[in-house]
Amino acid sequence: MRNTALHLSGTIAAISSFRRLYQKSYPVFLPFYHVVSNENLPHVKNYPYRDVETFERELDFILKYYQPITLQELKNRVGHKKVFHLSFDDGLKECAEIIAPILKRKGIPATFFVNTGFVGNKALFHKYKASLILDELGKRTCDFKEEFDQKDNFQEIKSLKNTIHDNEGIYKLAEILQVDFDKFLEVNKPYLTLSQLQQLKEDGFTIGAHSIDHPEFWLIKEEEQFRQVAESVNWVKENLGQDILAFAFPFTDNGVPGGVFKKIEENQLCDITFGTAGLKYDQYPWHFQRFACEGGDSLEKVLKKEMAYFNLRKCFGQQTVKHS
Repeated sequence: MRNTALHLSGTIAAISSFRRLYQKSYPVFLPFYHVVSNENLPHVKNYPYRDVETFERELDFILKYYQPITLQELKNRVGHKKVFHLSFDDGLKECAEIIAPILKRKGIPATFFVNTGFVGNKALFHKYKASLILDELGKRTCDFKEEFDQKDNFQEIKSLKNTIHDNEGIYKLAEILQVDFDKFLEVNKPYLTLSQLQQLKEDGFTIGAHSIDHPEFWLIKEEEQFRQVAESVNWVKENLGQDILAFAFPFTDNGVPGGVFKKIEENQLCDITFGTAGLKYDQYPWHFQRFACEGGDSLEKVLKKEMAYFNLRKCFGQQTVKHS
């Protein structure tokens, strides 16, 4: 009985704490995920993705405090703090097969950001290639792993942090381990098809661009950054006829110079764009900052941390992202 009372007391305190934070004024909440699945996805080792039960529980939690809005409503939003817009990156097939049915049942609009060069399983994200290498290595003997540790580029692949776009080391290791990326695409078909995207649009969801092939923008030249934005957004426009054109920078918008944002604005490429700097304002009124939900913490803890960080940044006048 005493333990039950203590647990109840702790729960009430946690709810009260969250409500106190919630009553303050914050930028609009823009949580994002990549994939939801109960299966082991060998290509997705870089995101600690949610299973279905956890995902639904997190959605129910945020619905207690916030009202979901469409991307168009976000674009036109005026000062309402109790709203959120959900989005998903990379265009994996689980978006149509698992995520969308859950969102439809709960009445939650969302945006799915796709890498246009991967739609229809034409190619595979380099981080997913690295993940397949690690998955295959995990099946090997200890002696083999120790030998493999000494090979060039392996520590980089193993970290899944510094695996840059088109890294030759990925292909060398794949050859050694006999990991066939093309066969994986053919058999597993990890990405959404154009017909699935069209159905998602018909179901009321928004499709946005996430670059052509998901490069690290801070490692490519300004001209290539703009090309990745322009060509992917135009693909979405031509193939899906979206009423609102949106782009989410892959990885982060940190390292994207102000010149690229100005060029996007001057060419009227997008109605709305997104970074991943967390709960912050942005110097451009049409550019919004999202926060990632996947990790060791629950969505409730993520929200609390983002609120706390925002309040701390605000004390030092650092609550707005600037693009030099």
